[in-house]
Amino acid sequence: MGFKFDFMEVFTDDEIRYFKQLDERQQRLFAGLRAKILGRGGVGLVSAALGLHENTVRRGKDELDDLPSIPEKRIRKTGAGAKKKC
Repeated sequence: MGFKFDFMEVFTDDEIRYFKQLDERQQRLFAGLRAKILGRGGVGLVSAALGLHENTVRRGKDELDDLPSIPEKRIRKTGAGAKKKC
């Protein structure tokens, strides 16, 4: 008796298209978040669905725990962005 899983239950077509637009770090975080949401076995499912190595998905999960918090009313970190011309 084998285990069969429909990958459409992991990601929608829109999520796959969105994922392909992300840079490497964002892809890791996206994959890690979905693996966390799925719980046990999530790393393997996400890895297979997105074509990522399982270690990459695990790294994304770990990076989620270490994300710095940014004040709610700011989009950029303090001091970031274009500098004023004098």
